[in-house]
Amino acid sequence: MTEQSPRSVPDPGFTVFPLRFTRDPQALIAFLRTLGMAPAITAGDDGFGDLVAGAGRVMVHAVQGAESGAAHGDTDLCLAVPDADQAALDLAGAEIEATVWDESYGRQGRIDGPAGEGVSLNEHQSDLYGYQGHDPSGTDPRLSVTAVLMSDDFDRDAAWCARLGFVPGATDVPERRELRGPGRTGAISLHRPAADARRTRPTGQEFGDCLQVRIGFTTTEPLDALAERLVAAGHPARLVEHDGARRVQVTDPDGLETEIHPRVTD
Repeated sequence: MTEQSPRSVPDPGFTVFPLRFTRDPQALIAFLRTLGMAPAITAGDDGFGDLVAGAGRVMVHAVQGAESGAAHGDTDLCLAVPDADQAALDLAGAEIEATVWDESYGRQGRIDGPAGEGVSLNEHQSDLYGYQGHDPSGTDPRLSVTAVLMSDDFDRDAAWCARLGFVPGATDVPERRELRGPGRTGAISLHRPAADARRTRPTGQEFGDCLQVRIGFTTTEPLDALAERLVAAGHPARLVEHDGARRVQVTDPDGLETEIHPRVTD
C-alpha cells in the first residue's frame, strides 16, 4: 500500500480537539487542569470549557440541553482550525470534501472520517459571544492531547490521518499507532479494539453521525510524579506496566478510563 504524503494537503492548521459531553463539566474541567491543561474559554455557569495543553485542546460541554442529543460520556472527534472556509478550500485541493456552515458561536464544518463517519471542524473563536476568555499560558508544556480511535484497519485509518498531516511518531507497537500532527497540534492514536468497539454517535441532524474517540494524553513528566499528583487531588490513578512499557491509568470524573503515556521524542 502506498502511503499518501502528509503534505498532499496545504497545512490548514488542524489541532486535535476532542469534545466531551458530561453531566458535571466543572468536575471534568478541574480534572483536566490537574493534568496540566489551562482554560482558554469558559462559560460563566461552568457548563462549557475550551482547554489547552502543551499540544492539542479539549472541549467540555454540559450534556444537559445538548441540541445534538449527546449522552453523558460521549466524545466526538473534532479538529480545530484557524479558518474553516480556508480549511475547506485546502481540503478540496486534496479531494476531501468539507461542508461549512454558521453556528450561533461561529463557523463549523464537517468532513468524512476514514469509513465515512462524521468528523467536526471547529473554527477558532474570534468573538467570544458572551463567553469568558482566559490567558492559557499556564498550561503544562509537557502535556499533549491524544484522540484515541479504535481501529480494526490501521492502514486505512493511518492513510486518512496522513492526508490531514498526522503521521507516525516514534511509538508504533502492534496494539497502538501514534500519529502526530506538526507543531502543537496533538496526536491521533489508533488502538486495536478490545472491550471498546469503534462507534459513532447519531445526531439526528442532516450533518450525520459523529465519530467517537477516547481522550488520552502523552507527557514528558515522570509518570510516578504524575500519578502521585493525581492521587493527591482525589483521582484514582495507578502506574501500569506491560511488556516493558509504562503508563498511568486514571478514572476521570465521568467514570471513564484515561491513559497517559510517556511521550517519546524523535
